[in-house]
Amino acid sequence: MGFLSLRIIKILLIATALCVTLSAWTLSWRLDLSQVSQNTVTAIQEWSTDYLRRSNRTLGFEKILVISTGSSWRLEGLLKASNFTGFDVEVPRQPQWTSQYVDEFRGIGTVDKTIRVGPGQARCWLGHLNALSYMIEREWATALIMEDDVDWDIAIKEQFALVAPHIRSVTQSWSSSARLPYGNKWDLLWVGHCGDAIPKSGGVYIFDDTLPRTADYRENNGRHIQLTSKPQQRVIHISDGPVCTYAYALTLAAARKVFQHSRNGVENIITTDLRQWCQAGFLTCVTVNPELFHHHKKAGEVSSEIAVVEGWDSLATPASVDFTANIRYSARCNSVSSKLVTCIDETIHD
Repeated sequence: MGFLSLRIIKILLIATALCVTLSAWTLSWRLDLSQVSQNTVTAIQEWSTDYLRRSNRTLGFEKILVISTGSSWRLEGLLKASNFTGFDVEVPRQPQWTSQYVDEFRGIGTVDKTIRVGPGQARCWLGHLNALSYMIEREWATALIMEDDVDWDIAIKEQFALVAPHIRSVTQSWSSSARLPYGNKWDLLWVGHCGDAIPKSGGVYIFDDTLPRTADYRENNGRHIQLTSKPQQRVIHISDGPVCTYAYALTLAAARKVFQHSRNGVENIITTDLRQWCQAGFLTCVTVNPELFHHHKKAGEVSSEIAVVEGWDSLATPASVDFTANIRYSARCNSVSSKLVTCIDETIHD
């Protein structure tokens, strides 16, 4: 056998050994991370973080869906903001639900039923169900669902990258691939809300310098409270009693649960049903607190479509200036500005 033949055989043997080594490494990567070294856990966290910050166009979810009735300042502003901050959204078309259909969904005509859901609130529920149906039909593993008047910080990718490993920690989920940066032991991530109580124990407190510089937090009724003991603290915890459905993520299994329990009619508004299902353990829910997404108010425009339908004049009153509570550097405001601005409150604009 010549020298060249021996060299070829040697190269083949090395290549075979290398393939075996790589295969073993790949298998070990898929093991439960609680059984491997902290270095491996850290490596997966760093990989997930880099994936979210740099290459992901859907914030770590398979898709992002927007609930919208169609072209309006709400949707147009959201599309500008999402383009400005570098992620993609889809807007499923909504059916034209008749008043009769909406009333049947509310339970009008059902004997001995107390009606707790108004026509505007029912249409809101139906909009969310339409998005869930869209997700289920396409069998997406996860989806972030947002209402079309939400806003977020220009650092939204960095914020998701920051909270991702702590969602894993709270849910004890260390067996997912890095392409599932939030793990696989949750049903609903409540990332856009207008308040949730922080539990006395079990939450993870982290420093987030993208938050407003004070611990002042504006609740949905306009009241200001001190949410955390220190400024720029964010807490990731099992959901206690979140309010408002500005934005939330669902797994496919959870979307099917919610859809099946709601498709034929509801007794409560959507935020009440989701909150109660979280509290009862029907869904495993995690809250990011303060929220990553909040309702935006635009100067001169009606603040709530639901309020208009329900006749709640005080809640429908147009804002005097553009602002988004609890968000330091609004993506909406900055997407139409030539300089960095904050529009966190009616009185704070620079």
